[in-house]
Amino acid sequence: MSSCTRSAFVEGSREPTLEQAILRWTLRPQIKLLVISSLVIPTTYLVLEFPKHIINHVLAVGGPKMDLFAFKLDQVSLLILLCAGYLGAITLNGTIKYYASTAQGQIAERIVRRLRIAVLRAQAHSPERADGPALISVAISECEPIGYFGGSMLSVPVLQGGTLLTSLAFLFMQDVLMALAAVVMLPVQIAVLPRLQSRINVAVRKRVHATRSLSAALSGTPEFPAAPSSTSRERLRQIEELEAIRLRINEMKARLKSLYNFTSNLTPFFFFTVGGYLVIQNRLSIGALVAALAAYKEINPSLRELFGFLQAWSDARARYEEVTRTINSSKHRELAQP
Repeated sequence: MSSCTRSAFVEGSREPTLEQAILRWTLRPQIKLLVISSLVIPTTYLVLEFPKHIINHVLAVGGPKMDLFAFKLDQVSLLILLCAGYLGAITLNGTIKYYASTAQGQIAERIVRRLRIAVLRAQAHSPERADGPALISVAISECEPIGYFGGSMLSVPVLQGGTLLTSLAFLFMQDVLMALAAVVMLPVQIAVLPRLQSRINVAVRKRVHATRSLSAALSGTPEFPAAPSSTSRERLRQIEELEAIRLRINEMKARLKSLYNFTSNLTPFFFFTVGGYLVIQNRLSIGALVAALAAYKEINPSLRELFGFLQAWSDARARYEEVTRTINSSKHRELAQP
């Protein structure tokens, strides 16, 4: 294991934050991934732009025509040219996303490997392997979500945030009123949904600690020495407490999902109302309306990915704190041995 990995869990040193540890271990591949992810922005714009020109310049009866470098193109030639450009744009966009996803997986596995090596080192130095079950549980269940977040820590804000901003910019370029109609629910989502998410995050941290305590209790670790029936009621209480926390998390997640789906589905109502009116008033072309619809289809998934990213961030922080606490707790007991 590299020196930076060892220093992350050294006795008496200041513990690095989750973000600091991830950047120490994966800075170079993170930068490469950041460059790859940024290429999605121009290709996303092209994917939105080509359908508008296909409808307005080829399919619309009596619509404006296009010339290419002073060459006169007939309708069929122009259709083939624009469709080829559209195919190239979506192919390039999908290829970039594929390589970005592959790079995320490689970074995630590197982080998981570093964390598990640290856990194995702590287990090797644990007195009489007393912490074995708890450390194994940490190595199996807690490290993978941390690695998953680490692989997307820089790329998701660029990839999804860039897609979101590009789509919004494209909408405003078509018509300001229609763009405002498309984002009318966005302030509500930004104001309300993160508050609900923060409550879920608090409950997730409680679940992590409750699961850790129950695992330690059932394993008979030094914090919770095994005992016969005298402690059965305490074990049952821990199980009931964990069940209550999980039920609360499920209820809050269902509330968050329902509110998000409602606000997302309500947006097209305003979108079609304003966009349809502009088309009827000849202030907006059919091609621009179709392209704007495609742009809105990009906004919704990007928002969902960004909200999921925030949830994964909070969850990874809680799990990272649990991993470092377990490793350092094991080292403290080792030093306390006579």
